[in-house]
Amino acid sequence: KGEDLRANLKVRLEDVVSDEKVEAVFPSGKRLAIKLPAGVEDGQTIRLRGQGQPAPVPAGQPGDALVTIEFMRHPRFEIDGRDLKMELSVPVETAVLGGKLPIETLDGRIALTLPAWSNAGKTLRLKGKGLTQADGGRGDLLVLVRIVLPAEPDETLTELFRARETTG
Repeated sequence: KGEDLRANLKVRLEDVVSDEKVEAVFPSGKRLAIKLPAGVEDGQTIRLRGQGQPAPVPAGQPGDALVTIEFMRHPRFEIDGRDLKMELSVPVETAVLGGKLPIETLDGRIALTLPAWSNAGKTLRLKGKGLTQADGGRGDLLVLVRIVLPAEPDETLTELFRARETTG
């Protein structure tokens, strides 16, 4: 049997949920386009049978290619099992009145509907927007609300809170 080839492959979370192939490059220079299996885990090794070195004898079997998957750190998402977590900065007006806010998911931009009177620390669950599972389903995206004040002092807002403070 031929020798096995080994490679580490860093993948983006977007690659984990995509149907597109990713390219593994081996120390020998060999390149293989591979489809990540549904539910692939960080640190998992994928065996590609017969894709290693040719057999040293004519009738022998070629070796296998072993690719160890490493998830790259994502600028927006934290991984929690098959779910993803992210924080969303919400203007105080939107937290009080509710509204739609654009957010980026692994599948692209969507409009998140924030209910009125959403408190800081509230978590919204977007079903099926997480990582792929072995059964082909998807985990969820958990969005943590962070309320932010306007960049500049807002006199109207200040007066509103002063009036509310005096009326108790």
